[in-house]
Amino acid sequence: MKPSLPNLPVLKSLPMRMEAVHYNNVFLALRRLGEPLRLMLPGMRGFDVHLDRDAWVCFDRTSDNRPLLAWTNFRGNARSGLYESVPCRLLLYHPYATLLMRNLPEEISRLLIRRLSHRAEPATARVISL
Repeated sequence: MKPSLPNLPVLKSLPMRMEAVHYNNVFLALRRLGEPLRLMLPGMRGFDVHLDRDAWVCFDRTSDNRPLLAWTNFRGNARSGLYESVPCRLLLYHPYATLLMRNLPEEISRLLIRRLSHRAEPATARVISL
C-alpha cells in the first residue's frame, strides 16, 4: 500500500535540500528492496517512516498514526551529479517536528544500509579454466 501524504493541515512548508548520501541510500533501497518501505525507528519510541519515491513520511504510531513530518517533491533530476544534494520540500505537521528533521535522514540511511547488507548474499568465486 503506497502511503499518501496526510490530508491534514501543514503547520509549515519549507524548501530544503536533502543530502546526497541520504537520498541515494533511500533511492537504492527502494530499487533493491521494493517500494514502499516501512521502517520502525529504534530508540524513537513509536515512530515509523514510510518511504516511496515521492515522499518520506514519519508517523507517530502511539498517536493514532499522526504524521509528524514529510519530505516530498524530490527533484533528483535537478542535480548534475550523484554527490549533489537534492532539492525537496519539508512539510511539518507537528510543532516539535523540527527536533526530528535534523537526525532523521541519517537514521533512515543507517537502517537502510543495515537492511541492504543483511539482504546481500555472499558471492562465491570460482576459477574457470580457459
